[in-house]
Amino acid sequence: MQYYDISLNLSAETVRWVTSQPFELIERRRMSRGDHNNSSGLSMSVHSGTHLDAPFHFNPDGATIDSLPLDLFVGPVVVHMVEADRYITAEHVAALDLGDTPRVLFKTRNSELLKKSKYDPDFVAFSVDAAEALVARRVRLVGLDYLSVAHADEQIPVHRAFLDHGVALLEGVDLSEIKPGRYELFCFPVRLHGSDGAPCRAVLRDLL
Repeated sequence: MQYYDISLNLSAETVRWVTSQPFELIERRRMSRGDHNNSSGLSMSVHSGTHLDAPFHFNPDGATIDSLPLDLFVGPVVVHMVEADRYITAEHVAALDLGDTPRVLFKTRNSELLKKSKYDPDFVAFSVDAAEALVARRVRLVGLDYLSVAHADEQIPVHRAFLDHGVALLEGVDLSEIKPGRYELFCFPVRLHGSDGAPCRAVLRDLL
């Protein structure tokens, strides 16, 4: 059985959303400087790297990340390849062979963009009709291989099309080395009380 880490390696060089604060690992204590141990602090957005969005991200009355059911974040998943220039559309969703699998990760040309250290606005994102089509198919978790499921000027309608219906959003997954197919997904978010999102370690495992 093989495991595949699809998480971004967080550092100051990791690509970040255009308006996000910089990631900083703060070296509070270091044995190399004569301290008794190594101890670090963090300064970062909760939407840094590979992370999950909660409904509260775009809905003031939505559920926060610590209140979402754990079964959202573990179970069967389909990795689906889409050849698209700018949008994943309802037509792409119609071609998706999900069966009864409630989770899907979309692999696009974005996987190459994640390797760049600077944000690239020319990424593939979901259209509103694609989000609505996935909701209609009762998908519970949707993942994409860039930092957001929506373009910068379409954040509200696309996110709300998902989040208002309880669909968890897994953003910033690195699918560059993953073949399309069926896997088991593990992507538990850090339990941040009252937060609109949280970083996670996302891992795929071959199905038994």
